[in-house]
Amino acid sequence: MQYVQDSFDAGTIIAAWLNPVTLSQLEPMLRRLLSGQQLFVKQRDGRYKPKGCELGLARSFDFIDLHAPALRSERVERIV
Repeated sequence: MQYVQDSFDAGTIIAAWLNPVTLSQLEPMLRRLLSGQQLFVKQRDGRYKPKGCELGLARSFDFIDLHAPALRSERVERIV
């Protein structure tokens, strides 16, 4: 298993999957919505929210909850 360190700045958008353990702990509806690759935005508190979470998802995730994070080329101006 390869360990990836969280060195992203607040406002950075990354593409990642939720790891299987974290995904299995979610409610069935959220599991379906968050399965597969998602875009996550790093918050000022160091946690990650799915991009578009303004639509009602208040849940955020720790870096260790993400699988295979990769940097995206865009950046969010306003941090949710």
